[in-house]
Amino acid sequence: MPVPEKVKQAVIEVLEAECCKDKDGMFYTEIYPDYQDELGDRELQNICRADDPREMFYEQLADSYENCECECEAELLKKIMETEAIANAVETGKATEEEIAEFARDQYYVNLPYEHFLNQSLYVDILINAGDLNFDYTLNAPFASWAGRDAKIIDENSGILWLARQQGYTKTTLTKALRDREINDNEFLKSVLAEVENVTTSMNVLTFLVKMPLEEWFKLHDAISKEKPLNDCYFPRKSRGRGYIILDKGTTCGLYDPWNGAGSCLEICLEKDVRLPIRMIDSAGPDGNRGYSINEIYGLCSSAWTDNAVKDIHEQKKVAN
Repeated sequence: MPVPEKVKQAVIEVLEAECCKDKDGMFYTEIYPDYQDELGDRELQNICRADDPREMFYEQLADSYENCECECEAELLKKIMETEAIANAVETGKATEEEIAEFARDQYYVNLPYEHFLNQSLYVDILINAGDLNFDYTLNAPFASWAGRDAKIIDENSGILWLARQQGYTKTTLTKALRDREINDNEFLKSVLAEVENVTTSMNVLTFLVKMPLEEWFKLHDAISKEKPLNDCYFPRKSRGRGYIILDKGTTCGLYDPWNGAGSCLEICLEKDVRLPIRMIDSAGPDGNRGYSINEIYGLCSSAWTDNAVKDIHEQKKVAN
């Protein structure tokens, strides 16, 4: 049977006294997290690897706060049932406790601390595919003995060649720096040479280490996903995606081998901000998303991931069919 209007009004009065009210007229209880509360590494990996990361984020938070949510609701329902008008209605059979509780739930929800966790810092490794994915990332140490490549040529698909051109250097200049040590005290070229000389395996991908809020990572993920139908991971030059991100010149970057648990110095000295096409991002996930984490390999402190490194994210404006 329907809940009488007087009983409904009595429920509303309790909700008004005990709860907040949102712009849509719904009542809610706010859960406040401890300032140290964070999603764990496993939870973050689950979120970032999911087909729909945002949905997974909400599911993870709902699971984490399930008991707290139930306690808030139970406490509120107890106050409602103890109200004299409502207790009398139940006693006289005008409405059952289940009907009253169902009506209250229709007017009420528990607001979880989404913003707190969306602001949580994520330590992201952005791996660059300049075409070298097709070569198992063996092109970034062009003059190393194990590469088995022509010692006079840096492959056009090399990530370090792409980065050098981004910074205003030619292939000839980079070749002379790496092969002939013609550096002239140039900090960028000196750092690239050191990076190449200190790799310990043949598979090394150019990587940027950035620190960003989870909410910003969602935006980056959306931009990458939007271009997927347009992009070819093996031949980025053939990709039609035109979105890009701007990385600050102070961003930590270098050569990293997540597959074998190795890498180089991670100390390439950038001279200019980097305009990174989204079509060239192999992956952008929490540290360890692709295998051995940088933290496992190097034992670095969190400051190695550059704060505010991502200065802007420009999504593809329109995805053509």
